Amino acid sequence: MPVSKNAYKRYLIIDKCLQRRNLVWTIKDLLKAVEDEYRATTNKGKGVCERTLKGDLHDMKLPMHYDAPIEYTRNKGYHYTDSEYSIRKTPLTSADLVILHQSLHNLKALRGLGLADDLDELVQRLEQHLPSDGTVTNPILQLEAVPDYTGTEHLKPLYKAIREQTPQVIHYQSYRAAQASPVEVHPYLLKTYNGRWYLIARNEAKGAHLQNYALDRIKGLDNSPLKFRPTDVDFSTYFDSIIGVTMPEKNPHVETIRLHIAAGRALYVLTKKLHPTQVTISDTADGLVIELRLIINQEFKTRLFSFGPDLQVLAPKSLRDSMHEKLKKAVSRYN
Repeated sequence: MPVSKNAYKRYLIIDKCLQRRNLVWTIKDLLKAVEDEYRATTNKGKGVCERTLKGDLHDMKLPMHYDAPIEYTRNKGYHYTDSEYSIRKTPLTSADLVILHQSLHNLKALRGLGLADDLDELVQRLEQHLPSDGTVTNPILQLEAVPDYTGTEHLKPLYKAIREQTPQVIHYQSYRAAQASPVEVHPYLLKTYNGRWYLIARNEAKGAHLQNYALDRIKGLDNSPLKFRPTDVDFSTYFDSIIGVTMPEKNPHVETIRLHIAAGRALYVLTKKLHPTQVTISDTADGLVIELRLIINQEFKTRLFSFGPDLQVLAPKSLRDSMHEKLKKAVSRYN
């Protein structure tokens, strides 16, 4: 369990006390020392109770935290059995390593930025300093492999172009085109969706509406002589009302969507929501009815198709009719 910021402050104060080995630290002495310094350094200014302090001493001794060699005797009070010990000398714990592994996994998705290799080496060096009983075991943490994604070689130059506000000529080959064509864009954001990287940019030839370009379809990049045109789009909220990366160009507006999910898939949808706006309307033996507030785009429709016969669109009628037509065409291929 991660250590809270305030708990860590208390640990440092306790550590400072226990390093003063010429004193006998009773629980009352530690409580006064911790209270005085903790109140002075914590914004809320609240004191510390004896129960909290005893909990801190217990937690500091846990292997998942600091494995601190704290003991209590009548003659010595609370003390470190290792005279050289300090939590400041043991900055890495097993819990920290889990966080590092997760960070490394995420950074491996950024292969084109060149960050993962350096962190991988750092994690390996830190692991060598973890306490060990010498027993060789199988790995205890295994994350899904990051796909070897085509196009990551463009991440670094595009990242640089966005930071430096440099328009780009991207040589882009859409899935409909036989070959790549040059497109001048003002780059704003790099975003992932469904294991794929996209560049969100403005293409003046297509107007003010933002476009997305899959990095695996970019065949080359060059700087453009265009003067950079910044955007006033707030990307921290821009994608909140859609699934995926495609914002419809014509009249994008949030709609109330109601879906019926068959009973066999209901638990899946309850435990892994389709979107943060999802709310449950009813949950019966017949199935689950949920409601979403979204802008309907192709990525959302694709997600719905993935449920096959386990999903029925109840509203709006336009989405229901669209799904019906697509499914009829799909069925016709099997006739």
